[in-house]
Amino acid sequence: MISTIKHQAKELLSELKRVDWPGKQKVLSAATSVAIVSTFVGLFLWAADKAISWGMTFILPQH
Repeated sequence: MISTIKHQAKELLSELKRVDWPGKQKVLSAATSVAIVSTFVGLFLWAADKAISWGMTFILPQH
């Protein structure tokens, strides 16, 4: 069992050496893009929710 774990650990380390890790600039660029898109999607969903809620007050008036 120990030999199996050692073998898997060696394979893992050799595989990690072959990974093409992105540079700092690419990571920052991707993170910025994700933050901007997430903000716009959040604002859109918030506005859509407010518009639907406002529209529902005319369809289903509260007593």
